Amino acid sequence: MGNVETEGFTLVFVLVTLSLARWRFSLPAWTTLVDQILCMTIIPFWPEARFGLVLPLFETMLAGKPLFSLPILAAVVIGYVHHDFPLIFMFVQASFAGWIVLCWSKQIHHYRLEADQERCERYELEMLKSDLLVANVQTAQLAELRERHRISQKLHDEVGHELTAAILALQAFETLWRENDPQAKDMFVQAEVRLSNSALELRQTVQNMQPVLATGIRNLEEICRNFNALPVDLQIYGDTSRIAAHLWVILNSCLKEALTNAVRHSKANHVEVSLDVSEHIVRLIVLNDGVLDSAKLPGTGLRNLRQRIQAVGGSLSTNISSGFQLICVLPMGKEWIDENTYRG
Repeated sequence: MGNVETEGFTLVFVLVTLSLARWRFSLPAWTTLVDQILCMTIIPFWPEARFGLVLPLFETMLAGKPLFSLPILAAVVIGYVHHDFPLIFMFVQASFAGWIVLCWSKQIHHYRLEADQERCERYELEMLKSDLLVANVQTAQLAELRERHRISQKLHDEVGHELTAAILALQAFETLWRENDPQAKDMFVQAEVRLSNSALELRQTVQNMQPVLATGIRNLEEICRNFNALPVDLQIYGDTSRIAAHLWVILNSCLKEALTNAVRHSKANHVEVSLDVSEHIVRLIVLNDGVLDSAKLPGTGLRNLRQRIQAVGGSLSTNISSGFQLICVLPMGKEWIDENTYRG
């Protein structure tokens, strides 16, 4: 516009450079005053430079600082900047566009903050859930140790004392019997009573150790036996006495979840359950002959169960190619829990 080449090129170059600098770096909003001063300085030599004020006006609105555009308004009011309809239209358009982009940027920033906060809370929730599952395993182990300590203390305080007294009575009986002392008979009766009391106390202690509810493999067998909806075939391989108490809780939950899914989500006629105990792992496989659509695959129950299994270092997988198959693999050793609990 116009015949001035050097001033026009210089103005456009400087305005573009300042705009790119504000876009690339976080420059303060007052830097738009430099653009305005530059445009107003060149206007007397090149009147078309007044259109360059559109860019700093857009920048002030984009920065949320409309007060920095007051010099432009003052220059228009006092007549320093010759205004016509195209210029006024561009001023309005630049102000509106800057305000729209500002609102859009704030909204995007707000959404990003919400997404980051949600991801942070979800991560903290997963960490808390993992800590609770590990704490649950530790609580089961601690309860087992306390029960062992209670039993050993009971045997020591009651059975041990009676056996010690019986031994002393037998030793006294032996001495008196060799001397043909009439009290030897009393010592022998006393030793016999002590031994009888020890046997009775030991028998009561063993009976009290037996749980009221079935545990371990008996609980697994009881679940299969009491499941009346479908016939269940249970096969057991390996030494099940090596399985820790906290692992039995997970195995029972897996079996119940698989049997429930066989009734609710498939048209199964038979269920096969296999428990295989090896040196390092225990594997539970539950297979039914029903037809299960992948879209109807149970979600919440299996997802919660998978989290519990992963907390103890195991894995849970499913297969629907031929019926519904659930495979649960758990580590036998306690090294995984000890290492992940006390690390750091």
